[in-house]
Amino acid sequence: MGLNRRAFLKVAAAAGAAGVAGGSGLLLREDARRRQAAAAERHLSPLPEIAETGLVRPPGARPGREFRSRCSGCGACLNVCHTMGYDAIAMAGPRHGRQGATPYIKDMRDFPCTLCMECPDQCPTGALQPVEKPAVKMGIALIDLKLCFGWNGDVCLSCSKACPLGASVFDFYYGAWGNQPYINEKCVGCGLCVKYCPLGGSAVKVVTPEIYAALKDDYLAEVDQTLHISGEERYEMVYGRNLPEIMARGRLVEREYR
Repeated sequence: MGLNRRAFLKVAAAAGAAGVAGGSGLLLREDARRRQAAAAERHLSPLPEIAETGLVRPPGARPGREFRSRCSGCGACLNVCHTMGYDAIAMAGPRHGRQGATPYIKDMRDFPCTLCMECPDQCPTGALQPVEKPAVKMGIALIDLKLCFGWNGDVCLSCSKACPLGASVFDFYYGAWGNQPYINEKCVGCGLCVKYCPLGGSAVKVVTPEIYAALKDDYLAEVDQTLHISGEERYEMVYGRNLPEIMARGRLVEREYR
């Protein structure tokens, strides 16, 4: 039996509503999945032996005590960061002791600094100074060689693609075990590599320049040792220890920098 115009419109409207409801359901489920993944990631951390990373300051921060003596805790940097839609800056709380009520980069995994360089211009006390991007010294990013895909038989370029300074910051040791990325001391510590690492929990951690100075020799020794151990030792390291942990954390393809 044929449909008249009114009946046809009713059927079409019902089908459209069902489609919208189905699409909304899929979006809600995907959003819930992402929230669960984010919650799970908070319990994962690269380089767990480095428990203290220090407070990573916004770009242009003066060194240590000079920054604290000038910063009034006014929140101008936080406000402009929020207005720009980045929400990278938070104010340190009581648990940070004498550094409380001063700004820092709160969450490199989801809210790294984008180096928009607006906050130094808004600082009324000069605690943050205008500076060119390559001269920023927020911190140094360290790659966990035990967790990085590129050090364990794969090729991954997500962190280097996300880096605003690119080739000047990244060195690669191409070989049988991957592209083996290394972040050199031209790193400014913005944390974009942390965000875009596709490993669950990230394989990159940013530490302050002061923390880096204390652990630099041990970290460089680990890089050198990993590059020069025998094939048999590397095989056991990758397949016996590293890959089981990497597989347990999973690869979050939506994290990869496009």
